Amino acid sequence: MSKGFRKSLFGFNTSDVLGYIAATDKLTAEKFAKLESEISNLKNENEKLNSDNKSLKAKADEYETKKEQIRIMSDNIARIYVTAKTTSKLLIDNANESRILIEEANKERLATIDSTHNSMEEIREKINTASAIYTAEIKALCNSLELLHENIENKQAENIKLNDEFETLVNEKV
Repeated sequence: MSKGFRKSLFGFNTSDVLGYIAATDKLTAEKFAKLESEISNLKNENEKLNSDNKSLKAKADEYETKKEQIRIMSDNIARIYVTAKTTSKLLIDNANESRILIEEANKERLATIDSTHNSMEEIREKINTASAIYTAEIKALCNSLELLHENIENKQAENIKLNDEFETLVNEKV
C-alpha cells in the first residue's frame, strides 16, 4: 500500500505519518477481531457438534434394535463433524495467515518509523552543529567589533590629545 505524505521542514509531515499508522492499525485490529469472533463461533459450533455426537452415541446403545437407522444418523453426524472440523481448520489457518501478514506489515511500519526517527535525529544533530558554529562565529564577530570599537575610541582620544598638543605648540609660537 502506497501513501503520499506531505513534506515538512525536516522530512515527512509527522501528523500525516501518525494518522496513516493509526488508520492502518485500526483496520488491522478490526479484521483481527472479526477473525477472532469467527474462530470463537466455530469452536462453539464444534463443541456443540461434539456434544451432539456423544448424545447420539448414547442413543445408539438404546436403539440397538434399530441399528440401520442409527448407522444412517451416525454417518450424517460424522459428515457434519468432518465438515465443521475442516471448516474450522481452514478458518484457523486463514486466521493464522492473516496474523502473519499483519505482523509482517507491522514490522515494516515499525522499520519505517525507526528510519524516520533516525533521520530526524541526524537532522537535529546537524541543526545543533550548525547552530553551535553560527553562535561561535557571532561571538567572534562581536568580540572583533568590541576590539574595533576600543581601537577607534583610543585613536580618537589620541587624536584629541595630539590636536591639543598641536594647538598648544601653535599658540606658543604665535
